[in-house]
Amino acid sequence: MQAHSQPKLTLPAFVLTLVLTASATLPVLAAQPSDESQSHPPVTKSDVEIVEKARQILNSPSKWNRSDKRNCPNSETKFSLYCALEEATYEVTQDFAHRGAAMQEARFVIDNDLAPNNHYDHRLMDFNNDPHTTFADVLRFFDLLQGRVEGRLEQEEIARTTTSEPGAASQIGAVTQTDIDVIKKVQAILDSPAKWDKGSSQTCDTSAKTLGLYCAFEAASIAVTGRSDYAGPAIGETRVLISRTAPNAPHYNARLVDYNNDPTITFDDLQRLLKTAENNLEKRLSR
Repeated sequence: MQAHSQPKLTLPAFVLTLVLTASATLPVLAAQPSDESQSHPPVTKSDVEIVEKARQILNSPSKWNRSDKRNCPNSETKFSLYCALEEATYEVTQDFAHRGAAMQEARFVIDNDLAPNNHYDHRLMDFNNDPHTTFADVLRFFDLLQGRVEGRLEQEEIARTTTSEPGAASQIGAVTQTDIDVIKKVQAILDSPAKWDKGSSQTCDTSAKTLGLYCAFEAASIAVTGRSDYAGPAIGETRVLISRTAPNAPHYNARLVDYNNDPTITFDDLQRLLKTAENNLEKRLSR
């Protein structure tokens, strides 16, 4: 059977066809969701639970998949960082978002703390598969991620309570004697300028001879409680005081690190900050 020949389009008809075809696809393109690699979705308590669950899922070297392809089958017994977070998200929320808050903060941990100036195409996958990444780095990843998520959650709660009820920010979290002990331990760690690192980050070396404010809180929390606590009343009260008293606080992204590294902040300022935080905690404990 002879094939039917297609009618030729004149130039105006051809142009009209292109316009109509493009117009028909515009609503579909407009409906595509944004996939911004630097987006910061709001953090919820579920995100804290996701990080804790992911840490449990990937809690030993024998469970670590060093060859991630961002494909996470239900039958897998070894997990990459990406798949541990995906599995944890499903377990906590019964849903998964590629740019969810916990996933995004995980990427920022890699960008800002573990592999700054990286050239990864896919941060979680490439950091996971990097031959230089060790399981100790994986554990450090979860420590930093939990700190970021808990810190952001606290900041957002402070912002909400400050807006709705002035003066309520310092009431977040019940104070115990342990919190007093933590803030005193921070002061003992940073009791001289020689022990103060003025160029610190959120990457804390346990063998370091000098510490910044963030790492001093981490070391104090571990010394007093046996674990890192990035959202307890001691560190929370200190963050609130920084927001209220530091002249450059409106420009800070990470208050403890940015306050610590602020060239206008002196050692005496740091000592006054910590002593005021201790006094405020003691007042709240005595109520």
